[in-house]
Amino acid sequence: MKMSSSGFAPRRRQGGFIQGAILFALVIIAVVVAAFSLANRDSTNNADNEQARVNASFVLKVGSDMQTGINRAIADGFPTAGIPDKLLLDETAADAEAGELNLFDPTLRYVSRPQFPPTALDDPTEQPFGDTTGAGASVLFTSVGIDGVGQSDNDVVLEIPGLRQDVCRRINVSANNLLPTAAPLEEPGANGAREGCYGDAEGPGTYFRVVATDVGGATAPPPTP
Repeated sequence: MKMSSSGFAPRRRQGGFIQGAILFALVIIAVVVAAFSLANRDSTNNADNEQARVNASFVLKVGSDMQTGINRAIADGFPTAGIPDKLLLDETAADAEAGELNLFDPTLRYVSRPQFPPTALDDPTEQPFGDTTGAGASVLFTSVGIDGVGQSDNDVVLEIPGLRQDVCRRINVSANNLLPTAAPLEEPGANGAREGCYGDAEGPGTYFRVVATDVGGATAPPPTP
């Protein structure tokens, strides 16, 4: 008689165990998926940050190379006062009789025309220094009065527009010890900076570097980034 009610209780206990195991497995799967998604997102962010750092280093190297080329031209007798108007950066043929000089003249070899990585540019199709001949170049020299640099005369500033926002911010990290989250500088030479990146907080940035001091000339408004 006692055998008629045996055998059911163990099955109920086994069913509850299986349901618990399934729920536990689902929780583990959800945790693993969430962890994988988070790790993948962090990996992407880290890769983007590293790419911005590499591109910022490239831009700063270009600025240094340009400075070296300008110094060589000055050592050969090119007047610093002629930099804003007579030191050419595009494909225009220099008029030697007018005192012009093309910094990228292949026979003079002051400096080679840089080719920027597309990942450094807000528009990857627009090279700041133009094509191999300089056609389409947007780089320019401006005459700007910068507080704390030289005396009272204006200084010559090299400006390279069209940079990505993250690259612009990273330039300021290296050149001016700003935080990676800090907005770009408001104008070339802001706070007495001799080098850095300025522009709108949402748009492309413009790299700048003082390449000659106390040259004089009219102060030019900064180009629209």
